[in-house]
Amino acid sequence: MCETNLMKMARTGQLLIVFCWLCAAAVGLTNAAEVTIQVSSRETYVGVPITVRIAIENATKHEEPIFPEIPGATVRSAGGPNRSSQITMINGKTTQNVSDTYNYRLTPHKTGRISIPAIAVQADGKEYKTKPVVIVVTKSETDDLLFVELKGKRKSLYVGEPLEVTLQIWLKPYLNRQYNIKLTEADMWSRVDLQNSQWGVFADTLQNQLSRRRRPSGREALRKDSQGNERAYYLFELNKTIWPQRPGALDVDELNVLVSYPTRLARNQSFFSMGNLIVAETRPLAAQAQVEPIEVKAIPAEGRPIIYRGAVGQYEISASAKPTQVAVGDPITITLAITGTGQLEQLQPPPLPELPELTRDFKVPTEPLAGEIKGNSKHFTQSIRAKNDEVTAVPAIPFAYFDPQRETFVTVRTKPIPLTVEPAAKLSATQIIDAGTGRTVARSLTEVSGGILANYTGMDEVLSQQGFAPGWPSAVVLGLGPFVFLATWLVQRHRDRLRCDVSFARRRSAKHVALGRVHDAARAGGTELAASLAAALGGYVADRCNLPTGGLTRAAVVEQLHRRGVHRDVVDQIDQLLDACESMQYAGGAGTNSESLVQDARRCIHRLERERF
Repeated sequence: MCETNLMKMARTGQLLIVFCWLCAAAVGLTNAAEVTIQVSSRETYVGVPITVRIAIENATKHEEPIFPEIPGATVRSAGGPNRSSQITMINGKTTQNVSDTYNYRLTPHKTGRISIPAIAVQADGKEYKTKPVVIVVTKSETDDLLFVELKGKRKSLYVGEPLEVTLQIWLKPYLNRQYNIKLTEADMWSRVDLQNSQWGVFADTLQNQLSRRRRPSGREALRKDSQGNERAYYLFELNKTIWPQRPGALDVDELNVLVSYPTRLARNQSFFSMGNLIVAETRPLAAQAQVEPIEVKAIPAEGRPIIYRGAVGQYEISASAKPTQVAVGDPITITLAITGTGQLEQLQPPPLPELPELTRDFKVPTEPLAGEIKGNSKHFTQSIRAKNDEVTAVPAIPFAYFDPQRETFVTVRTKPIPLTVEPAAKLSATQIIDAGTGRTVARSLTEVSGGILANYTGMDEVLSQQGFAPGWPSAVVLGLGPFVFLATWLVQRHRDRLRCDVSFARRRSAKHVALGRVHDAARAGGTELAASLAAALGGYVADRCNLPTGGLTRAAVVEQLHRRGVHRDVVDQIDQLLDACESMQYAGGAGTNSESLVQDARRCIHRLERERF
């Protein structure tokens, strides 16, 4: 009987081992790495970008995809990787799917078919390839609704000269005959797709205005359409000073403006909107800037000085030196100040190591100089050393530039700087100072027999104990290495955990994410403020408790906090805040102060952060 039981237990153990092996194999197959590609649209217009997403799933290690050059299109990274994790449970079996997504923005520049070839990705030591994708590109017919032009104040200039240019955006006002409404210039500017448009050299100008909560102001102006008829447009302008660097026709970066042009208005049926009109339907418009013919002339080669380094404009140069009384070989710091009308950022100093009048009497380093802009001048410093005591001055240093007004090269020079150079000091035998007495001694050298042993007069001193007694500085130095190693290991371990442990990463970032959502809600304001604040608190609790990302109800938030031992006063404060949000959202929130609600939400998040749950 006992033997039979033992045999049954052995068979059961074998079956368990086989079952575990099959489960492990199934999990391994389920979690195999996979690389996929998705596009936001298979059809688009010239100048209208689409989003390309490359997802790498269930890879322990992978390399970032290298997006190839696409003929007829421009591809730029739009961020990533964005990590997401999904846990599913079917029939008691738990499966975790981890995905890293890279986003790219592809902007076509011509009509026809744009092919995205198979993209290779290295993951877990293997090469995976995406499927090829074909995009169909057509031309966006603007129907004289949108014009984009680049104009300059000059018709010709030399390379390196400043040019004031203006980007003009002509946008036809939308007129709705059903409601007899014409959208204002502010409404029409809001239809411009700022993020997906390509602003080229005007990007920093526009960003500077937006950072100050300003925008290009529009005015109504008349212009001829493609049929030669005068029409009223809203004209928006951006101004910029540029310095063309290539000869030929003026060449600027891609300038492409996208607009979601309204085609229909409708009444908003939301309870809080009071039936306000909204844009119900739109059509995409895309227009590349038409550049006004402007000739950029090359700097002439005839008469160009050998020391010319590309300066264009009108300039003056001055120099100073410190110290002016030195010995042969002592460093002398000379400072060159170049003042002028050209582009100081690109201004190069005179080639000091190539000036015979300077290198004849001075040692000059050959390293390139980095200048510093101060006001309307650029300063360069260099250290030189006199070769002999016959040097009497730092010679005049020349600087060559091209004057576009006179269309000729000009060379200006600094004034010579007087110097006093003395011979280098030499140490004689009579100048040797006795270390014990501090007095100068004069002794003759005497050869003795016995070699180096003749220098020792006492063997006890030679054989005396020369022990090393470490102090606290030595202990600090010795302990610094292990400390740095431990700190580096802890930081790396923390990063690995953030990357691999999704629940830990959510918990660590919960406060930052929630406060960011509260900040965004406060900036947006409006009728959705209460809902956004409630969603921020619910999302915070979900992240701290590793719950599904869907919004938690007020009752679910309170229940989770009670279940996890959060202090009752904190739970009551959260409950009161969510109640106020519901009152503002569904009952009009009479007497509810929006600013006070935002401050209460921040305080609740900070109080929850101090709770351990």
